[in-house]
Amino acid sequence: MSELTESHRAMGEPHCQVLSADGISLSYSVLGDEDAPVLLLLHSLGTDGRMWEDCIGDLVADHRLIVPDTRGHGASAPARAQSAQLWADDIDRIVRDAGATVVALAGVSMGGIQAIAYAAAHPDQVRALIVADSFLVLSERVRDDKVATLANDIDTAPMSRIAQDYLAATFIEPYPAGAEQVAAAITVIDPGSYLAATAACFGVDIVPQAAQVAAPTLVLWGDRDGKTPRPLAEQIQRTIPGAVLDVIPDAGHLSNVDNPAGFCRAVRSFLN
Repeated sequence: MSELTESHRAMGEPHCQVLSADGISLSYSVLGDEDAPVLLLLHSLGTDGRMWEDCIGDLVADHRLIVPDTRGHGASAPARAQSAQLWADDIDRIVRDAGATVVALAGVSMGGIQAIAYAAAHPDQVRALIVADSFLVLSERVRDDKVATLANDIDTAPMSRIAQDYLAATFIEPYPAGAEQVAAAITVIDPGSYLAATAACFGVDIVPQAAQVAAPTLVLWGDRDGKTPRPLAEQIQRTIPGAVLDVIPDAGHLSNVDNPAGFCRAVRSFLN
């Protein structure tokens, strides 16, 4: 495993570092019993591994957790090169660097896209897959609108304002405890990396990859997620062979932040 860096700590653990194939420094944390089955937690667009803080206590009870920061996010280096293929390659680098062989993956929103891409590319290394509040493909109009809106926001407002606008569009008041970590991540993200990841995320089409996933798959959807409506979750469930769909109550687009107890209960029930 790579050396631990002391310059950045999240969830009480030092981050490990490994280089991507194109030379980007990737950061991740490892928590839990070395002999426990491995669960990789993949965060959403603009956030970082800290968005999992309120789930760590439940999930680490029976899993060894690997919690990366996507390239351009968190403690990973800024990166304008972003794609589903690069994300899957990065996950492979992290899994190998952490000494894992077979993993389960849980990804929210962009993290769900990453999890599907990795599971399709490395079927022998994935024992289970959880995809929450995500999608396989969006219309060109939706993609262009989302990218143009963020580009305009980055040109006209500080990242702290963009972070607060994101909270208002994602959560209902009073905000859940984890919203503070979401805002903190967006406030400090490199704007160019955020915009590049947004274009890659909303421009993705991973329908072919989803159809190739062989691992048992749970699709989760927050019951008031207006950013990725239920039909998008149902498309994932229909496309991945044998996938099942479950609904997280009292949760919006980031169901692991809105209702961490309900989210973890669904994940642990599925994995165990």
